[in-house]
Amino acid sequence: MLNRNVFSIIDNKIHEAGSSDPREVAEYFGIMVVDLLGSIAGYATHYSFLPVIGLNTRLKGNWYMFGGWHELAHVFDGHIYETGFTNGHCDSSFFNKDVDSRTISDHERIANLVSANVTISDEAVFDVTNYNSETMRSYRELKAFQKEQLHSFEQLKANSGSPMVTVRLMDLKKQIDKTGSAISDLEFDIVASNCIKTFSEIAMELGISERILHYKLEAMRIRGIDIDRQELERYEKMFSGAV
Repeated sequence: MLNRNVFSIIDNKIHEAGSSDPREVAEYFGIMVVDLLGSIAGYATHYSFLPVIGLNTRLKGNWYMFGGWHELAHVFDGHIYETGFTNGHCDSSFFNKDVDSRTISDHERIANLVSANVTISDEAVFDVTNYNSETMRSYRELKAFQKEQLHSFEQLKANSGSPMVTVRLMDLKKQIDKTGSAISDLEFDIVASNCIKTFSEIAMELGISERILHYKLEAMRIRGIDIDRQELERYEKMFSGAV
């Protein structure tokens, strides 16, 4: 079961250590780091009460951050002290299963969510997806408003029968059409603002795999920052006739 507080715990650890570098964080909190060679990418365990993580010396750049925080998550979320976890636990590769996979363990899912969240900043995702642009903010607001209108329309329709309700339905239908027209106008603006990017193109700009991007977006959603997955697909898929 995902501990939703794990992201706050990790943020506090980074703040206290004054660094997000896995080795520096480990050193600050008295976690032994063992250099690994060969096929094992990393592991997390403990000797007596001493937490230990292993990292392959070949891990560089983002993979160093991903691997380090994957193992640190096992430590900070207490996995290493759970019965059976430390017996031979090691990782030959990270992110080898999708975030929504039914076969991934809770421990590994949490570790991947934490490592993706720390390594890729929210700001980087916002920048690549133009999330905070005025056009995209307006688009999200209108889509949310349209959803509310459609919900109200369905509720009225379920209770239709009287002339008064019929008039209200007609009026609401005009409002929905007006909102839809405003959304269509914004769709053309979005197309013109270089937002036409596939999910793979966004991952490429961030320098990560699509699988890791899914983990990052899920981590953001859990933290209350919900980026509509639709906004990350090609816009012509959702903007019928706009491209």
